[in-house]
Amino acid sequence: FKARVVRVVDGDTFDLEGARRVRLAGIDAPEYPKGCLAQETKERLEELVLGKEVKVEEVKKDNFGRSVAFVFVKEVFVNRVLVEEGLAKARKADLQYSALLLERQEEAKRVKRGIWSSLCLPKEGCVIKGNVRRDRGTRIYHLPECFNWEKIVVNEKEGDRWFCSEEEAKSAGFVKSKDCP
Repeated sequence: FKARVVRVVDGDTFDLEGARRVRLAGIDAPEYPKGCLAQETKERLEELVLGKEVKVEEVKKDNFGRSVAFVFVKEVFVNRVLVEEGLAKARKADLQYSALLLERQEEAKRVKRGIWSSLCLPKEGCVIKGNVRRDRGTRIYHLPECFNWEKIVVNEKEGDRWFCSEEEAKSAGFVKSKDCP
């Protein structure tokens, strides 16, 4: 079906006329607004679809009632553009365009584009996450063995940093998370 996009929610979700919500199939954009390049991904999706008529190839409905779909603006495959530009990850799935999206992701990784660049990935061996919470005035670092390490997002625009050692984190004014062993 075809419809006009009236609002972009985040980097992989938007609303159509008639209050219908669409989630892009086969990809995951950075978690908005905290993920690395999340704001840029949302803005890019706005450039691609906002105010335009899109062709929606629905795959299914998700648990939230959204249409999970592959989306096209004329000849432009929106899901593919976001993956090619390194603004979304391709998900392994048995869907029509999955192989194409995974192939485009490998290219983005190879050339270190977007989320695959040094903006979002730590230097080799630098896996300590330094997290700044301006609202609380805290600077806390998390080691990979810490309870919440997986959930911590490093957003360098907010002052977060990657560290290669605990000494480096401490000298930058960060303290060890209380959820670390």
